[in-house]
Amino acid sequence: MTAKSSRRFVGPVLTIGTVCALALACCVGCAPLGKPAAGESLDIALFSEPQGAVVPLVYGVDNNGGDFDLAISADQNVTIFESHKTLIETARDGNTQVMATSMSAILDAREGGEDLKIFCPYVGVDDFVLAGAHGVNTVDQLFQPKTRVGIDSPGGAGAIVLNALLRGVGEARDIPDIPNQQIIEGSGDRTTEWAAGNLDATVIHEVQYDGMEAQVDRPVRIATLYENAPDFVKAAQAANADWLDQNRELAARYCATTLRAMTELKGDFALFEAAVNVYVEDPPSADGMRDLFELINTYPFWTEDGGLSEQSIQYMIDLSIESGVLATGLNAADVVDRETLNRAVELANRPAG
Repeated sequence: MTAKSSRRFVGPVLTIGTVCALALACCVGCAPLGKPAAGESLDIALFSEPQGAVVPLVYGVDNNGGDFDLAISADQNVTIFESHKTLIETARDGNTQVMATSMSAILDAREGGEDLKIFCPYVGVDDFVLAGAHGVNTVDQLFQPKTRVGIDSPGGAGAIVLNALLRGVGEARDIPDIPNQQIIEGSGDRTTEWAAGNLDATVIHEVQYDGMEAQVDRPVRIATLYENAPDFVKAAQAANADWLDQNRELAARYCATTLRAMTELKGDFALFEAAVNVYVEDPPSADGMRDLFELINTYPFWTEDGGLSEQSIQYMIDLSIESGVLATGLNAADVVDRETLNRAVELANRPAG
């Protein structure tokens, strides 16, 4: 995978039959990365490095392409971008076909005139938690002047997640009503400040919470995205509508690699653990890995049945308006290419081989 500014992802290819071989460093018969078998190809753009909750995309690219006559690998076909804007511009110029990015970025691009359509899931709910410390253990306390609340920049993922959590617990007030905001972009930086005692509440990932919990004064999960906002869709895979019209079968076969990976990884902890250790630059601890696996199997992180219901799309449109990402509403029925998604589900459910 490449980042703009860029790096290619280099790591072993995983298959269900070679997880133990990977662990023992004796992976016999693994396909060499960067040399996919013959077949059609396409380019995929990601916003941000893969985390544990989004490994099905890159795992599927490396391991399932051959099942659907695709010549793709993470090394050759996946590029990581540093901003949503650059990613969208690259797609507009025809330099990539598939964008895996936040739902808010896709909706914002559509409102701005880009004819993008979602055709494949990426990750639904995520392992975000509203973490408290120093005796701050309720949502109501966020609105007290003395409570230091770490918040992402307006329109950022962390800000939208916080809005979803406030809505999910029935809080009528919104982020602008929080008096003591500390704007900190990036969950890693917010985690560092929370662990250092500089924040009383913030939105971070579950694995980050687990990793720093012992260092924090009276840590508490005030709310969680997976429990309090089940309709949330963090990110999805989208493409230009004209390209989808002309390449529907190719897009469906590509999406099937992700859907099949979701099924495979959810069903085998050893495979999931090996994949996260390969594709995630800073993987969680053993306990964190097990916790994440259990969350993925309990809540709608991965919708291998397609997911992306019109209800969840409308929820994200409404939330994006509340968060200042969108100025006006969009028609939820126009956002998802159901024909391509349904075909991908059909293909993914066929026996492998």
